[in-house]
Amino acid sequence: MSNEVLFFSIVIPAYNEENYIGKTLSALKELDYQPSRLEVIIVENGSTDRTDSVVAANAPVSAKVVRIAETGVSHARNLGADLVSQASDWVMFLDADTYFAPTFLRELDRFLRVNAGRNLGTGMVSLRPVPDSRVARGWYHFYNFISYATRTTKSIQFIRRDLLNDIRYDESLTFGEDEQLLKECRPHVRHFYLKTRSVFSSTRRFLRNGWIRELFTSIHLIVLPYRKKQSIDYTAPR
Repeated sequence: MSNEVLFFSIVIPAYNEENYIGKTLSALKELDYQPSRLEVIIVENGSTDRTDSVVAANAPVSAKVVRIAETGVSHARNLGADLVSQASDWVMFLDADTYFAPTFLRELDRFLRVNAGRNLGTGMVSLRPVPDSRVARGWYHFYNFISYATRTTKSIQFIRRDLLNDIRYDESLTFGEDEQLLKECRPHVRHFYLKTRSVFSSTRRFLRNGWIRELFTSIHLIVLPYRKKQSIDYTAPR
């Protein structure tokens, strides 16, 4: 196994994320990882709130910040993918309300290099809730199990960089675009699930919609046929 750590690219699409993205970006500046093996790309997707100024105040100095008119999260992710360095090994598409503990990238690097011979190409990690509570922890244990059992992702998605040469997010979808991308990757690579205590994600969609309602809404949308998904204009909670 090579002594050189993997090169990670982090792509963050951001639309009206003034209340969350500051923490996410501040956490990136605290990462205990070799700076030359890490890049951060923020696609500010036509926000109408203070997201732009929060990004300017909190983004790592080396981050690439792209500002575009609001065109949907899939377009923002694809644009971020276009800017990823050819030296990159793995790309993380990170929601603006999800952040890492300082040691997470070293943990992920060890896992991926130990498993280098398994043809891993996509992946997910376990999440911890923010704010924390007994109820939130219980539900997140459940959702983490669902992600593991169904090989799906939530809030963060890992994709081997070379796969993005031919596979992209479907810009006709406003929901389930991450699952569609995984479906296209599945014939070519294996999916991993890393259990960790170093990744935190906001509970905002559950607090807004209710834990049980959000569960059944997600299940309903996921099982819809592809053509039906294309006709849905899904608005993410903020």
